[in-house]
Amino acid sequence: MKFTRFIPLLILLFLSLACSSSLVTIEDSAYKDFDLSIYQTFDFLEVENTNPENPNFENAISLLIKDVEDEMLKRGLKKSSNPDLKINLGLVVEDKVQTRTTSLATDPFMYTGQRRYTWESKEVPVNTYKEGSITMHLVDSKSNKAVWVGSINRVVPKKDEKKAEAIDFAVSELFNEIDN
Repeated sequence: MKFTRFIPLLILLFLSLACSSSLVTIEDSAYKDFDLSIYQTFDFLEVENTNPENPNFENAISLLIKDVEDEMLKRGLKKSSNPDLKINLGLVVEDKVQTRTTSLATDPFMYTGQRRYTWESKEVPVNTYKEGSITMHLVDSKSNKAVWVGSINRVVPKKDEKKAEAIDFAVSELFNEIDN
């Protein structure tokens, strides 16, 4: 059987996919030992809207705060006006351009006159998209110092109904990293 030779390769491929790295970037290795269970209460610091003419921003911030609050409540923390832990959220959305490099196979030579042809490799715009970045600072109220800082970058879906799912996924990833 020739197929049996590929079984170890398939097992190795499966294990490499199962051990994928996190999408969350932790700002400092000192935050790796953070223990959320030592805190009992939380509240949010005020989020400043730097783009008030964009109604989508307010909606995204509301969804983000709700998802973070739900995750904290799941872990047994209570919301309080005098919290042990303050949460500072940041949300940035940027317009990005997807490009590709030209190649001889897809992009022909250009005629420049007098039997001269030229070709050069260059970046060509293919698509535009939005990339969102969520940063979460967990700040100890007594020391007023960050005890955990993490961020996640993802492509923002174009459809409004998918944006809530994307925020929920990003917050889940942040909290999965805190729990590890």
